[in-house]
Amino acid sequence: MKLIFLKVINIAFLCLFIILSGCSKNHRVLINPSIPIHDSNIGDGLPVAVKVVDVRSSNVISKWQGGFKVRKFTVISQGDLKDIFTTRIRQGLTKLGFSPKNFSSNAERSLEIEILNIKSHYQENPPKMNILVKADVRAICQSRGKRFSKSFTSRMSRSDISPASFPNENLLNSSLSEIMGEIFSDPALIACLTHNPTNPQARTIPLTN
Repeated sequence: MKLIFLKVINIAFLCLFIILSGCSKNHRVLINPSIPIHDSNIGDGLPVAVKVVDVRSSNVISKWQGGFKVRKFTVISQGDLKDIFTTRIRQGLTKLGFSPKNFSSNAERSLEIEILNIKSHYQENPPKMNILVKADVRAICQSRGKRFSKSFTSRMSRSDISPASFPNENLLNSSLSEIMGEIFSDPALIACLTHNPTNPQARTIPLTN
């Protein structure tokens, strides 16, 4: 009896979601990833100019439309993602012991982050929903004649979730937090940021979490 009652509740949530998505315009999510790394002094106070570029064609994270164009919704992020990512990148560099600076074209050492893609895809699976989140970010390091570029990708999915959790802001942030962790623990990227051609053995501190 309890199981039947729970199924009825889930179906009611799904029906409510469908009705509301048909008349709503936008759902806004707060992008606020964490920096899942330990503090370190590997940066040794080196200044790093920070730049974030959002190369996405729009701020839309998800756009869905059902049959007869009755059920539809759009998910977009709150605020400017460039500002949000800039803050997080500076925090990550600080945790590693670097000294983040405002970007300058003549900076000896810089880290540029390109936001390539942030998308969520929803699939109705009555009385539940399935969701897939994709995120792609490219990190470009320029350091005293050395250049390094690498793309970081995260794919996360959840099945049979309650429609009441829509638009699943936590899963979006978990995906981006995973990317942040990969960026700031990538040995090749850290080696580029600490590159010193005049004294190549000056900083050989192993990167550990």
